[in-house]
Amino acid sequence: MKTRIDAEQIVNTFLGYTTINTTAEPGNPHLPSSDNQRQLAQRVADELSSTGSVKAQVADNAITTLSLAANCPEMPAIVFFAHLDTAPDHTSDTQAQRVKNYQGGDIVLPATGEVISPAAFPELQHYLGQDIITTDGSSLLGADDKAAIAAAVEAIRYMTVTPDFKHGEIKLVLLPDEEIGIRGAKALDVPGLNADFGICLDCCGVGEYVIENWYAGSAKITFKGVTAHPMSAKGKLVNALLMANDVINALPVAERPELTEGREGYFWVQKLAGDTACATLDLAIRDFESDSYQNRKSTLQTIIDRLQSRFGRENIILELSDTYGNVKEGLDKNPVILASVQQAMLNLGITPKPLIMRGGYDGSVITPAGLPTVNIFTGAHNFHSTTEFIPVESLRLSGEMLLEIVELSGKGTAA
Repeated sequence: MKTRIDAEQIVNTFLGYTTINTTAEPGNPHLPSSDNQRQLAQRVADELSSTGSVKAQVADNAITTLSLAANCPEMPAIVFFAHLDTAPDHTSDTQAQRVKNYQGGDIVLPATGEVISPAAFPELQHYLGQDIITTDGSSLLGADDKAAIAAAVEAIRYMTVTPDFKHGEIKLVLLPDEEIGIRGAKALDVPGLNADFGICLDCCGVGEYVIENWYAGSAKITFKGVTAHPMSAKGKLVNALLMANDVINALPVAERPELTEGREGYFWVQKLAGDTACATLDLAIRDFESDSYQNRKSTLQTIIDRLQSRFGRENIILELSDTYGNVKEGLDKNPVILASVQQAMLNLGITPKPLIMRGGYDGSVITPAGLPTVNIFTGAHNFHSTTEFIPVESLRLSGEMLLEIVELSGKGTAA
Protein backbone atom coordinates (compact mmCIF):
# COMPACT_ATOMS: atom_id res chain seq x y z
CA MET A 1 0.00 0.00 0.00
CA LYS A 2 1.37 3.40 -1.02
CA THR A 3 1.28 6.06 1.71
CA ARG A 4 2.49 9.20 0.04
CA ILE A 5 -0.50 11.11 1.36
CA ASP A 6 -0.54 11.40 5.16
CA ALA A 7 -3.98 10.68 6.63
CA GLU A 8 -3.80 13.17 9.49
CA GLN A 9 -2.50 15.93 7.24
CA ILE A 10 -5.26 15.55 4.68
CA VAL A 11 -7.92 15.37 7.40
CA ASN A 12 -6.67 18.58 8.97
CA THR A 13 -6.58 20.27 5.57
CA PHE A 14 -10.13 19.14 4.78
CA LEU A 15 -11.55 20.11 8.18
CA GLY A 16 -9.96 23.54 7.86
CA TYR A 17 -11.79 24.09 4.58
CA THR A 18 -15.12 23.00 6.08
CA THR A 19 -14.96 25.91 8.56
CA ILE A 20 -15.60 28.32 5.67
CA ASN A 21 -19.28 28.32 4.70
CA THR A 22 -19.36 28.42 0.90
CA THR A 23 -23.04 27.72 0.31
CA ALA A 24 -24.05 28.75 -3.21
CA GLU A 25 -26.88 31.26 -3.48
CA PRO A 26 -29.21 30.35 -6.37
CA GLY A 27 -30.88 33.74 -6.62
CA ASN A 28 -27.63 35.70 -6.85
CA PRO A 29 -26.59 36.40 -10.47
CA HIS A 30 -23.00 37.27 -9.55
CA LEU A 31 -20.06 34.89 -9.88
CA PRO A 32 -19.32 33.74 -7.26
CA SER A 33 -22.80 33.81 -5.78
CA SER A 34 -21.38 33.87 -2.23
CA ASP A 35 -18.33 35.85 -1.08
CA ASN A 36 -16.94 33.03 1.07
CA GLN A 37 -16.14 31.05 -2.07
CA ARG A 38 -13.54 33.69 -2.84
CA GLN A 39 -12.32 33.50 0.76
CA LEU A 40 -11.77 29.75 0.45
CA ALA A 41 -10.03 30.21 -2.91
CA GLN A 42 -7.65 32.74 -1.38
CA ARG A 43 -6.91 30.46 1.55
CA VAL A 44 -5.96 27.61 -0.78
CA ALA A 45 -3.91 29.97 -2.95
CA ASP A 46 -2.01 31.24 0.10
CA GLU A 47 -1.33 27.72 1.35
CA LEU A 48 0.10 26.42 -1.92
CA SER A 49 1.95 29.56 -2.97
CA SER A 50 3.73 29.53 0.41
CA THR A 51 5.60 26.41 -0.80
CA GLY A 52 7.52 28.66 -3.17
CA SER A 53 6.90 26.27 -6.07
CA VAL A 54 3.27 27.04 -6.91
CA LYS A 55 2.02 30.14 -8.71
CA ALA A 56 -1.46 31.26 -7.74
CA GLN A 57 -3.99 33.43 -9.53
CA VAL A 58 -7.35 34.23 -7.94
CA ALA A 59 -9.70 36.03 -10.32
CA ASP A 60 -12.44 38.42 -9.24
CA ASN A 61 -15.01 35.74 -10.09
CA ALA A 62 -13.15 33.32 -7.75
CA ILE A 63 -11.92 31.07 -10.56
CA THR A 64 -8.53 30.14 -9.18
CA THR A 65 -5.57 28.62 -11.00
CA LEU A 66 -2.65 27.15 -9.07
CA SER A 67 0.26 26.04 -11.25
CA LEU A 68 3.19 23.76 -10.52
CA ALA A 69 5.82 23.81 -13.27
CA ALA A 70 6.87 20.52 -14.86
CA ASN A 71 10.05 18.85 -13.69
CA CYS A 72 9.67 16.47 -16.63
CA PRO A 73 8.39 18.59 -19.54
CA GLU A 74 7.77 15.63 -21.85
CA MET A 75 5.05 14.33 -19.52
CA PRO A 76 1.41 15.37 -20.06
CA ALA A 77 0.05 18.58 -18.57
CA ILE A 78 -2.80 17.68 -16.20
CA VAL A 79 -5.43 19.82 -14.50
CA PHE A 80 -7.11 18.86 -11.24
CA PHE A 81 -10.57 20.42 -10.89
CA ALA A 82 -12.62 20.99 -7.73
CA HIS A 83 -15.50 23.31 -6.95
CA LEU A 84 -15.60 25.83 -4.15
CA ASP A 85 -19.30 25.95 -3.39
CA THR A 86 -21.53 23.65 -1.40
CA ALA A 87 -25.14 22.87 -2.25
CA PRO A 88 -27.88 25.25 -1.07
CA ASP A 89 -29.91 22.38 0.40
CA HIS A 90 -28.65 23.32 3.88
CA THR A 91 -26.97 26.61 4.75
CA SER A 92 -25.71 26.25 8.33
CA ASP A 93 -22.01 26.31 9.18
CA THR A 94 -20.42 22.87 9.14
CA GLN A 95 -19.75 21.28 12.52
CA ALA A 96 -17.65 18.25 11.60
CA GLN A 97 -17.38 15.20 13.85
CA ARG A 98 -14.88 12.35 13.69
CA VAL A 99 -16.01 8.86 14.59
CA LYS A 100 -12.92 6.94 15.65
CA ASN A 101 -12.50 3.27 14.76
CA TYR A 102 -16.05 2.69 13.57
CA GLN A 103 -17.16 -0.77 14.67
CA GLY A 104 -20.60 -0.92 13.11
CA GLY A 105 -24.04 0.14 14.25
CA ASP A 106 -25.74 3.50 14.12
CA ILE A 107 -23.88 6.80 14.07
CA VAL A 108 -25.99 9.33 15.98
CA LEU A 109 -25.51 12.95 14.95
CA PRO A 110 -25.44 14.90 18.24
CA ALA A 111 -27.12 18.17 17.25
CA THR A 112 -30.29 16.60 15.88
CA GLY A 113 -30.37 12.95 16.88
CA GLU A 114 -30.47 11.99 13.22
CA VAL A 115 -28.97 8.57 12.55
CA ILE A 116 -26.61 7.26 9.89
CA SER A 117 -27.47 3.58 10.06
CA PRO A 118 -26.18 0.50 8.22
CA ALA A 119 -29.81 -0.39 7.49
CA ALA A 120 -30.27 2.82 5.47
CA PHE A 121 -26.67 3.04 4.28
CA PRO A 122 -25.26 -0.50 3.92
CA GLU A 123 -22.02 0.87 2.48
CA LEU A 124 -21.02 1.66 6.09
CA GLN A 125 -20.12 -2.02 6.45
CA HIS A 126 -17.18 -1.45 4.09
CA TYR A 127 -15.57 0.92 6.59
CA LEU A 128 -15.39 -1.13 9.78
CA GLY A 129 -12.31 -0.23 11.78
CA GLN A 130 -11.86 3.08 9.99
CA ASP A 131 -12.34 6.67 11.13
CA ILE A 132 -15.37 8.37 9.56
CA ILE A 133 -16.06 12.11 9.35
CA THR A 134 -19.67 13.31 9.63
CA THR A 135 -21.44 16.49 10.67
CA ASP A 136 -23.39 17.00 13.89
CA GLY A 137 -26.59 16.79 11.83
CA SER A 138 -27.19 20.52 11.50
CA SER A 139 -25.50 21.03 8.12
CA LEU A 140 -23.91 19.49 5.10
CA LEU A 141 -20.38 18.19 5.59
CA GLY A 142 -19.14 19.85 2.41
CA ALA A 143 -17.05 16.90 1.24
CA ASP A 144 -18.79 17.81 -2.01
CA ASP A 145 -16.40 19.30 -2.92
CA LYS A 146 -13.95 20.37 -0.21
CA ALA A 147 -12.66 16.82 0.06
CA ALA A 148 -11.57 17.24 -3.56
CA ILE A 149 -9.75 20.46 -2.79
CA ALA A 150 -7.96 18.81 0.14
CA ALA A 151 -6.96 15.78 -1.98
CA ALA A 152 -5.58 17.97 -4.77
CA VAL A 153 -3.75 20.29 -2.36
CA GLU A 154 -2.06 17.39 -0.58
CA ALA A 155 -1.10 15.72 -3.86
CA ILE A 156 0.51 18.95 -5.08
CA ARG A 157 2.14 19.50 -1.71
CA TYR A 158 3.70 16.05 -2.01
CA MET A 159 5.06 16.88 -5.46
CA THR A 160 6.63 20.10 -4.21
CA VAL A 161 8.62 18.32 -1.50
CA THR A 162 9.51 15.20 -3.52
CA PRO A 163 11.76 16.32 -6.36
CA ASP A 164 12.31 12.78 -7.66
CA PHE A 165 8.57 12.41 -8.32
CA LYS A 166 8.35 13.17 -12.04
CA HIS A 167 5.44 15.15 -13.45
CA GLY A 168 4.43 17.43 -16.27
CA GLU A 169 2.83 20.79 -15.60
CA ILE A 170 0.18 20.37 -12.92
CA LYS A 171 -2.64 22.82 -12.34
CA LEU A 172 -5.34 22.92 -9.72
CA VAL A 173 -8.35 24.92 -10.87
CA LEU A 174 -10.98 25.87 -8.29
CA LEU A 175 -14.38 26.74 -9.72
CA PRO A 176 -17.31 28.57 -8.12
CA ASP A 177 -21.01 27.75 -8.27
CA GLU A 178 -20.94 24.22 -9.66
CA GLU A 179 -24.03 23.43 -7.61
CA ILE A 180 -26.20 26.06 -9.28
CA GLY A 181 -25.72 25.41 -12.97
CA ILE A 182 -21.99 24.63 -13.30
CA ARG A 183 -21.52 28.37 -13.69
CA GLY A 184 -17.80 28.53 -12.92
CA ALA A 185 -16.85 25.97 -15.55
CA LYS A 186 -18.93 27.86 -18.12
CA ALA A 187 -16.89 31.00 -17.40
CA LEU A 188 -13.55 29.16 -17.57
CA ASP A 189 -11.06 29.74 -20.39
CA VAL A 190 -10.56 26.05 -21.13
CA PRO A 191 -8.17 26.45 -24.11
CA GLY A 192 -6.07 28.82 -22.02
CA LEU A 193 -5.23 25.99 -19.62
CA ASN A 194 -3.12 24.42 -22.38
CA ALA A 195 -3.48 20.96 -20.85
CA ASP A 196 -3.71 17.39 -22.10
CA PHE A 197 -6.49 16.17 -19.83
CA GLY A 198 -8.30 16.95 -16.61
CA ILE A 199 -9.40 15.14 -13.48
CA CYS A 200 -12.45 16.21 -11.48
CA LEU A 201 -12.88 14.86 -7.99
CA ASP A 202 -16.62 15.14 -7.56
CA CYS A 203 -17.86 11.61 -7.13
CA CYS A 204 -18.88 9.05 -4.66
CA GLY A 205 -17.38 6.01 -2.96
CA VAL A 206 -13.94 4.46 -3.34
CA GLY A 207 -13.36 2.98 -6.79
CA GLU A 208 -16.15 4.83 -8.57
CA TYR A 209 -15.41 6.93 -11.62
CA VAL A 210 -17.69 8.41 -14.26
CA ILE A 211 -17.59 6.98 -17.79
CA GLU A 212 -20.56 8.99 -18.97
CA ASN A 213 -23.25 11.35 -17.75
CA TRP A 214 -26.31 12.66 -19.49
CA TYR A 215 -27.19 15.63 -21.65
CA ALA A 216 -29.01 18.22 -19.60
CA GLY A 217 -31.25 21.09 -20.60
CA SER A 218 -33.98 23.26 -19.20
CA ALA A 219 -37.21 24.75 -20.44
CA LYS A 220 -39.01 27.82 -19.19
CA ILE A 221 -42.53 28.29 -20.50
CA THR A 222 -44.45 31.50 -19.95
CA PHE A 223 -48.25 31.53 -20.22
CA LYS A 224 -50.33 34.67 -20.62
CA GLY A 225 -53.98 34.28 -19.71
CA VAL A 226 -57.03 36.51 -19.87
CA THR A 227 -58.66 37.57 -16.63
CA ALA A 228 -62.39 37.95 -16.10
CA HIS A 229 -64.78 38.09 -13.17
CA PRO A 230 -66.03 34.57 -12.49
CA MET A 231 -69.69 35.67 -12.64
CA SER A 232 -69.23 36.54 -16.33
CA ALA A 233 -66.19 34.45 -17.17
CA LYS A 234 -67.74 32.08 -19.69
CA GLY A 235 -66.07 32.46 -23.06
CA LYS A 236 -63.74 35.12 -21.70
CA LEU A 237 -61.51 33.72 -18.95
CA VAL A 238 -58.31 31.99 -20.07
CA ASN A 239 -56.54 30.51 -17.05
CA ALA A 240 -52.74 30.59 -17.39
CA LEU A 241 -52.35 27.98 -14.65
CA LEU A 242 -54.55 25.53 -16.53
CA MET A 243 -52.56 26.17 -19.71
CA ALA A 244 -49.46 25.13 -17.81
CA ASN A 245 -51.32 22.10 -16.51
CA ASP A 246 -52.09 21.12 -20.11
CA VAL A 247 -48.35 20.96 -20.79
CA ILE A 248 -47.72 18.84 -17.70
CA ASN A 249 -50.50 16.42 -18.63
CA ALA A 250 -49.15 16.09 -22.19
CA LEU A 251 -45.73 14.89 -21.01
CA PRO A 252 -45.13 11.12 -20.99
CA VAL A 253 -46.28 9.87 -17.60
CA ALA A 254 -43.66 7.12 -17.36
CA GLU A 255 -40.80 9.51 -18.10
CA ARG A 256 -40.52 11.25 -14.76
CA PRO A 257 -37.48 11.17 -12.42
CA GLU A 258 -39.31 9.08 -9.85
CA LEU A 259 -40.11 6.40 -12.46
CA THR A 260 -36.75 6.14 -14.24
CA GLU A 261 -33.30 4.72 -13.54
CA GLY A 262 -30.05 3.70 -15.24
CA ARG A 263 -29.79 5.21 -18.72
CA GLU A 264 -33.45 6.21 -18.88
CA GLY A 265 -34.05 9.92 -19.46
CA TYR A 266 -36.89 12.06 -18.20
CA PHE A 267 -38.89 15.28 -18.14
CA TRP A 268 -38.86 16.81 -14.66
CA VAL A 269 -41.53 19.32 -13.66
CA GLN A 270 -39.60 21.54 -11.25
CA LYS A 271 -41.60 24.69 -10.62
CA LEU A 272 -44.99 26.20 -11.42
CA ALA A 273 -45.61 29.77 -10.32
CA GLY A 274 -48.12 32.50 -11.10
CA ASP A 275 -51.85 33.07 -11.23
CA THR A 276 -54.67 32.99 -13.74
CA ALA A 277 -53.27 36.01 -15.61
CA CYS A 278 -49.67 34.84 -15.99
CA ALA A 279 -47.77 31.71 -15.04
CA THR A 280 -44.35 30.17 -15.61
CA LEU A 281 -43.43 26.51 -15.74
CA ASP A 282 -39.85 25.27 -15.32
CA LEU A 283 -38.84 21.85 -16.63
CA ALA A 284 -35.60 19.88 -16.68
CA ILE A 285 -34.82 17.64 -19.66
CA ARG A 286 -32.36 14.75 -19.39
CA ASP A 287 -31.16 11.92 -21.64
CA PHE A 288 -27.97 9.96 -22.27
CA GLU A 289 -28.07 9.84 -26.08
CA SER A 290 -27.73 13.01 -28.10
CA ASP A 291 -30.53 12.00 -30.50
CA SER A 292 -32.86 11.11 -27.64
CA TYR A 293 -32.09 14.38 -25.91
CA GLN A 294 -32.90 16.33 -29.06
CA ASN A 295 -36.08 14.29 -29.49
CA ARG A 296 -37.18 15.29 -26.00
CA LYS A 297 -36.80 18.94 -26.89
CA SER A 298 -38.75 18.30 -30.11
CA THR A 299 -41.50 16.55 -28.14
CA LEU A 300 -41.86 19.55 -25.88
CA GLN A 301 -41.87 21.91 -28.87
CA THR A 302 -44.68 19.85 -30.46
CA ILE A 303 -46.75 20.12 -27.28
CA ILE A 304 -46.22 23.87 -27.23
CA ASP A 305 -47.05 24.22 -30.93
CA ARG A 306 -50.36 22.45 -30.40
CA LEU A 307 -51.30 24.70 -27.48
CA GLN A 308 -50.18 27.82 -29.33
CA SER A 309 -52.56 26.97 -32.15
CA ARG A 310 -55.33 26.93 -29.55
CA PHE A 311 -54.40 29.89 -27.35
CA GLY A 312 -52.25 32.02 -29.66
CA ARG A 313 -48.52 31.93 -30.29
CA GLU A 314 -47.99 35.17 -28.42
CA ASN A 315 -49.57 33.75 -25.26
CA ILE A 316 -47.26 30.75 -24.80
CA ILE A 317 -43.53 31.36 -25.00
CA LEU A 318 -41.01 28.50 -24.80
CA GLU A 319 -37.37 29.12 -23.89
CA LEU A 320 -35.06 26.11 -24.26
CA SER A 321 -31.45 26.05 -23.09
CA ASP A 322 -28.69 23.44 -22.84
CA THR A 323 -27.02 23.10 -19.43
CA TYR A 324 -24.22 20.60 -20.07
CA GLY A 325 -23.24 17.67 -22.26
CA ASN A 326 -22.22 14.02 -21.97
CA VAL A 327 -18.51 13.39 -21.39
CA LYS A 328 -18.64 9.97 -23.05
CA GLU A 329 -17.73 11.14 -26.55
CA GLY A 330 -14.73 13.13 -25.34
CA LEU A 331 -13.46 10.33 -23.11
CA ASP A 332 -13.98 7.68 -25.78
CA LYS A 333 -11.69 9.65 -28.08
CA ASN A 334 -8.98 9.52 -25.38
CA PRO A 335 -9.13 5.95 -24.05
CA VAL A 336 -5.77 6.23 -22.27
CA ILE A 337 -7.41 8.50 -19.67
CA LEU A 338 -9.92 5.93 -18.44
CA ALA A 339 -7.31 3.20 -18.79
CA SER A 340 -4.99 5.19 -16.52
CA VAL A 341 -7.75 5.65 -13.96
CA GLN A 342 -8.42 1.92 -13.94
CA GLN A 343 -4.73 1.04 -13.68
CA ALA A 344 -4.16 3.57 -10.91
CA MET A 345 -6.92 1.94 -8.89
CA LEU A 346 -5.50 -1.52 -9.44
CA ASN A 347 -2.05 -0.28 -8.40
CA LEU A 348 -3.56 1.03 -5.16
CA GLY A 349 -5.54 -2.12 -4.44
CA ILE A 350 -8.86 -0.50 -5.33
CA THR A 351 -11.56 -2.29 -7.33
CA PRO A 352 -12.55 -0.07 -10.30
CA LYS A 353 -16.29 0.70 -10.42
CA PRO A 354 -17.26 2.51 -13.64
CA LEU A 355 -20.32 4.69 -13.13
CA ILE A 356 -23.01 5.99 -15.45
CA MET A 357 -23.86 9.25 -13.72
CA ARG A 358 -27.43 10.53 -13.63
CA GLY A 359 -26.18 14.06 -13.20
CA GLY A 360 -23.44 16.42 -14.26
CA TYR A 361 -20.20 17.90 -13.00
CA ASP A 362 -17.72 20.56 -14.09
CA GLY A 363 -16.20 18.13 -16.60
CA SER A 364 -19.57 17.97 -18.37
CA VAL A 365 -18.86 21.51 -19.54
CA ILE A 366 -15.06 21.31 -19.72
CA THR A 367 -14.94 18.12 -21.83
CA PRO A 368 -17.16 19.45 -24.66
CA ALA A 369 -15.05 22.62 -24.57
CA GLY A 370 -12.03 20.55 -25.65
CA LEU A 371 -10.34 19.25 -22.50
CA PRO A 372 -11.35 15.62 -21.77
CA THR A 373 -11.98 15.45 -18.04
CA VAL A 374 -12.78 12.34 -16.05
CA ASN A 375 -14.54 12.36 -12.68
CA ILE A 376 -13.13 10.19 -9.89
CA PHE A 377 -14.09 9.52 -6.29
CA THR A 378 -13.42 11.59 -3.21
CA GLY A 379 -14.82 8.76 -1.10
CA ALA A 380 -17.77 10.72 0.28
CA HIS A 381 -21.34 9.46 0.53
CA ASN A 382 -24.82 11.06 0.77
CA PHE A 383 -24.02 14.33 -1.01
CA HIS A 384 -26.43 17.20 -0.33
CA SER A 385 -27.62 15.61 2.91
CA THR A 386 -27.05 16.12 6.62
CA THR A 387 -26.09 12.42 6.65
CA GLU A 388 -23.12 13.11 4.36
CA PHE A 389 -20.01 11.27 5.52
CA ILE A 390 -16.49 10.46 4.35
CA PRO A 391 -14.16 7.73 5.64
CA VAL A 392 -10.66 9.07 6.30
CA GLU A 393 -8.95 6.31 4.33
CA SER A 394 -11.18 7.01 1.32
CA LEU A 395 -10.19 10.67 1.43
CA ARG A 396 -6.52 9.72 1.63
CA LEU A 397 -6.88 7.36 -1.33
CA SER A 398 -8.38 10.11 -3.47
CA GLY A 399 -5.13 12.04 -3.05
CA GLU A 400 -3.14 8.90 -3.81
CA MET A 401 -5.18 8.45 -7.00
CA LEU A 402 -4.03 11.82 -8.30
CA LEU A 403 -0.39 10.97 -7.70
CA GLU A 404 -0.77 7.54 -9.28
CA ILE A 405 -2.46 8.91 -12.41
CA VAL A 406 0.27 11.53 -12.77
CA GLU A 407 2.92 8.85 -12.40
CA LEU A 408 1.24 6.63 -15.00
CA SER A 409 0.98 9.53 -17.43
CA GLY A 410 4.75 9.48 -17.80
CA LYS A 411 4.67 5.94 -19.15
CA GLY A 412 2.50 6.82 -22.12
CA THR A 413 0.29 3.83 -21.39
CA ALA A 414 -1.83 2.55 -18.58
CA ALA A 415 -0.20 -0.86 -18.64
